[in-house]
Amino acid sequence: MKRKKGSKLWAVMTAITAALLVVCIIAIPVTSAFATAINVALNAKTQEIVPDPNATIYFWSDYESEEDLVAYEKELCEQIEEEGAALLVNRDNTLPLAEGTKFTPFSQSSFNLLYGGTGSGQVSANDAVSLKAALDRAFGEDSVNPDQWKFYATCGYQRVNADTTGGNQSQYRINEVPWSEYSDALQDTWSNYGDVALVVLARSGGEGADLPSGLPELEPYMTDGDYLRLCKEEVEMFENLEALKEQGVFKKIVVLLNSSNSLQLDFVDDYGIDAVLWIGDVGMTGINGVADILAGNVNPSGRLVDTFLRDNHSSPAMQNFGAYAYTNAAEYDTATAQNNTDPGVAKCNQDYVVYQEGIYVGYRYYETRYEDYVLGQGNAGEYDYNADVAFPFGYGLSYTTFEYSNFTVEDQGDTFLVGVDVTNTGAVDGKHTVQIYFQSPYTQYDKDNGVEKASVELCGFDKKEIAAGATEHFEITVKKEDLTSYDANNARTYILEDGDYYFTVGSDAHNAVNNILMAKGADESRMSGSGDASLTYKWSNTSFDAETYSVSPVTGNPITNLFDNADLNKYEGAEDQQITYLTRNDWVGTFPQGPVSLRITEEMWKDGLSHNEADRAAIVEEYKALYYPDATMPAVGVSGDLTASMYAETEADDPAWDDLISQIPYAEMTNLIYNGFHLTQPVPSIGLPGTNDENGPQGFTKSLMGGSSAMAYTSEDVMAATFNLGLIESMGKCIGEDFLHATGEDGTVYAGIYGPGANIHRTPYCGRNFEYYSEDGWLSGKVAAVEVAAIQDRGVYVFTKHFALNDQEEGRYGISTWSNEQAIRELYLEGFEGSVTEGGGMGVMSSFNRIGVVWTGAHHGLMTGILRDEWGMKGAAITDCSVMANYMDYRMGVLAGQDLWDGYSMGMATLDGLENDPAIVTAVQNAVKHIAYSITHSHAMNIGNATVIPVTPWWQMALYGATGVMAVLTALCAFLLVRSIRKAKQQPDD
Repeated sequence: MKRKKGSKLWAVMTAITAALLVVCIIAIPVTSAFATAINVALNAKTQEIVPDPNATIYFWSDYESEEDLVAYEKELCEQIEEEGAALLVNRDNTLPLAEGTKFTPFSQSSFNLLYGGTGSGQVSANDAVSLKAALDRAFGEDSVNPDQWKFYATCGYQRVNADTTGGNQSQYRINEVPWSEYSDALQDTWSNYGDVALVVLARSGGEGADLPSGLPELEPYMTDGDYLRLCKEEVEMFENLEALKEQGVFKKIVVLLNSSNSLQLDFVDDYGIDAVLWIGDVGMTGINGVADILAGNVNPSGRLVDTFLRDNHSSPAMQNFGAYAYTNAAEYDTATAQNNTDPGVAKCNQDYVVYQEGIYVGYRYYETRYEDYVLGQGNAGEYDYNADVAFPFGYGLSYTTFEYSNFTVEDQGDTFLVGVDVTNTGAVDGKHTVQIYFQSPYTQYDKDNGVEKASVELCGFDKKEIAAGATEHFEITVKKEDLTSYDANNARTYILEDGDYYFTVGSDAHNAVNNILMAKGADESRMSGSGDASLTYKWSNTSFDAETYSVSPVTGNPITNLFDNADLNKYEGAEDQQITYLTRNDWVGTFPQGPVSLRITEEMWKDGLSHNEADRAAIVEEYKALYYPDATMPAVGVSGDLTASMYAETEADDPAWDDLISQIPYAEMTNLIYNGFHLTQPVPSIGLPGTNDENGPQGFTKSLMGGSSAMAYTSEDVMAATFNLGLIESMGKCIGEDFLHATGEDGTVYAGIYGPGANIHRTPYCGRNFEYYSEDGWLSGKVAAVEVAAIQDRGVYVFTKHFALNDQEEGRYGISTWSNEQAIRELYLEGFEGSVTEGGGMGVMSSFNRIGVVWTGAHHGLMTGILRDEWGMKGAAITDCSVMANYMDYRMGVLAGQDLWDGYSMGMATLDGLENDPAIVTAVQNAVKHIAYSITHSHAMNIGNATVIPVTPWWQMALYGATGVMAVLTALCAFLLVRSIRKAKQQPDD
């Protein structure tokens, strides 16, 4: 019997060890597919660098110690908030507040401030300054009601965002404290801290889910299921605060808008509110700047970079905001692919969105329709501007007042020189932003050819400190190129029309329109607000020009339509699915009336929606014929002694790059292209080191992967709202410094950053508005240019994201985005254009979505036509996270101009086995050259001609070792089992 028991034991042990062996064997290819992500998460070493003792140091830190850098960064973040926070309401000069003011904070968000968004751009708030600490610093100790503060710390109510990267709208909760939770004992403390009831209204946003804009299932938690409206608990709070103010318990009610998603401000004239200050997401130390504004230590100078509304649903863009399923999606075996954990990502995403509003986003809609209403044109209807707009783009109050005079415009050929005197007419010093706007003529040609024009567009700005009683002269250069419009239907390029152009200096976009209306002699009784005709200048252009701006000023290449396949009105086979775009020629007749209904056609399916390999292979062949028609087999893996370090100062167009790249074997090139998740792979054949890349819309952050962050700056909209490019430059250099200081002696090189974000705020509800600067693409481009140039000045290559039309999160994995060429170029690409053409940006991160039906990374017009042929970008384009995103096909991507994939997609190694395909190999080499250019022009080359040795990460060694051990144990257990069975057969039972 004992021998039989022994056989059973070894049978069990054999089964267990064999099962573990199978697990290990399966784990090897599975974990290899996700090795880059695992390496990043575990901070695993992947290379050994033998330093070059004679290395040239191309990039040096400006700081003697990291402590000096951190101290400066904290001050800088505070200053950005000081100059970015916008004062919206200040009745009876409530602000600034007196020294020794006592505060009782209201809302759970007063304790739980919003420092940044969530997802890939999230920042660590572990060391962030609290509201209480900031107020105590500015107003003296014991400025904040301690009982109220303790109550919020323990009340159990907390704002809830959607799950990071993979959430959905239904997860959002405001979770404000019901008034009934404030005990009588707590209320008795309020009068002792009754100078100010300080209300913080915060709304969080993040990657993976847009904010709810009307979900019925959320109505129990928020008004009409709308996250950006006051919830019933907040309404109740304001009603009670108003009553307590009337009773004398509180003297003033001050509201802080702690959100990058603009709340619906239909309440600011109610509830006895005395002051409202928009502060966005404040970063690590920004709340100190807010407290200094409240105390009058700083004069507010921020200007809104979005139109703040009384009705967030009034814009035409809101009529098509969301992810809508093609009506016949089921016939094509499609799937909803909301996030990267959905197995359906391998299939076509069934969703689409139509940008039916065209160019009329934000102030371009509200101010243009307002002008047409005032002038009685364009079938504007009985439009009530004040019912829609609470505060216009560019708006912001100060503790002093400013007056303009001596407005001049001088035509200097390719530019205009705009001058204006600004006098500080108040009693305190203050910084002031001069905003220059222009209006181009809306002509019969435009009406006939579908060219749309906004009433005003921002075209210049500057900011200066002006002492009380003093006058400062501003001179701002405006490029004539910025006055052009894109004519997608006739000239098929940029045009500068004949007619009257107006320039004006405005305190905001609405004031700018009113200045021009006064110059036109408009009926003031129909106007909202007033204007000054003396602050306008009319420039009459006498000739129609479709030639001057039809070539790229950067590359000299022609500019013509590249996005006809994104416009259903030009799409073959979609003649019965024409889009009525909003036009100022007929506001009422063309205003969107809800989501456009679309179906998949056979052309759309085969052009990019199909997940069938045969259809994709056909596209690959088409791309090869179109973009590499004369490809011949290049040299690959040749013997040579060239190294990457020799190319640290070599220009991108130098033919010598071909010699370097030809040394790399095909397998090394595909390994580099495939595996770019937060790092690049070392390339031993040319001594190119692997680098670590990290997220960075608000600074260098590793929070998404469980690591710590460097300085967390404010949200991008606050940065833009400073209108201070000097501050942005300082911040950019500090972000670069953080990467320099993070680089270790163990071979870890932090050299690339995913950010800034340069998409626009198409609506207030985009989950990632905190990562994007503004509703205005031109302003976004100006800010991005300075930030990108400053980061790269420290030797860090920048991937500006998300390129392009990634203006919502719903359905983001593969959603079809339909728009027209004028809107794409004039709104959605301008932020990226500035980062590349003015900022010298070396890279971009392509987006998850499709343009039309073609994934952005496989859209040749976007990735090559615009990015390289027009803008002249020299470095690498990385994808957004491509783990399991099988529609991001490597073949189509490299042929279209995509270079690097942010994560390997298991089972999709579509470049494997194509080492003898001339077109594919040439495209692969081009991609590798772009990647190598970025790395060799970064501080990664501070290692000089070092020896780079790839290292198998410890976890892979452990897995291989475990597999070997399990194999030995399985064999041993099997041997012992067989021996036990044989012995049992040889001896009789007891």
